[in-house]
Amino acid sequence: MPLRRPTGPSRKGLLLPMTASPRPDHPRLRRTAGDRRAQLVQIGLELLPTTPVQELTIDEVARRAGISRSLLFHYFATKREYYTAVTRAAADMMWDHLLPPPGTPSEEQVTGMLDRYVGWVETFRETHLAFVRGAAGGDPWVSEVYEDTRSRLVEVALAALELSDDARRRQLLLAWFAFTEDLVGHWVQEPTMTRGELLDLLRDVLDRLTAGPSAPLRSQARGGPLQGGL
Repeated sequence: MPLRRPTGPSRKGLLLPMTASPRPDHPRLRRTAGDRRAQLVQIGLELLPTTPVQELTIDEVARRAGISRSLLFHYFATKREYYTAVTRAAADMMWDHLLPPPGTPSEEQVTGMLDRYVGWVETFRETHLAFVRGAAGGDPWVSEVYEDTRSRLVEVALAALELSDDARRRQLLLAWFAFTEDLVGHWVQEPTMTRGELLDLLRDVLDRLTAGPSAPLRSQARGGPLQGGL
């Protein structure tokens, strides 16, 4: 997948699809079925920064691919199948973006993932909001991808925090992910604190949920409670 890195400070390190070209393929270019499916999914990804997946129009995707609407349904039987493929590809792209780079110290992994997650939501705000709402609304093709992504993130968080894997900790991490999604989604639309304060708050809440009864919190280790409190 061709990717570029934006230069804006709020999207530092964020991988984005390259801008889609509205011109159709060269008429003599012949693609395999797999190549064509990949191309159509890529076009969907390229449109996501401005268009939630449920609002992608098949006519526009087909036009950018240089094929007819009916031919698109040769590669994807239904719109839902196409939307599911784009949603899963976007979730995989987010997953790759959030993963800590190899060699990152364990104490920096979660903070880095949080920073990259905020950048992701800043870039794909409407799409990410539609993704979360679709899962909450019980849409099966969104919920399956959403739950799989959350489960993988829990695995990474457990390893980064060096926590034992049990039902209680998984529940706490899932609750924290839900809180993080909601707060970051609102913050992106209406910032009520600085980016640094947001990241500190999210990390402190995580520490409160997962710390043992006698373990000091990060805010206490820094010399005092988080400004503004919870």
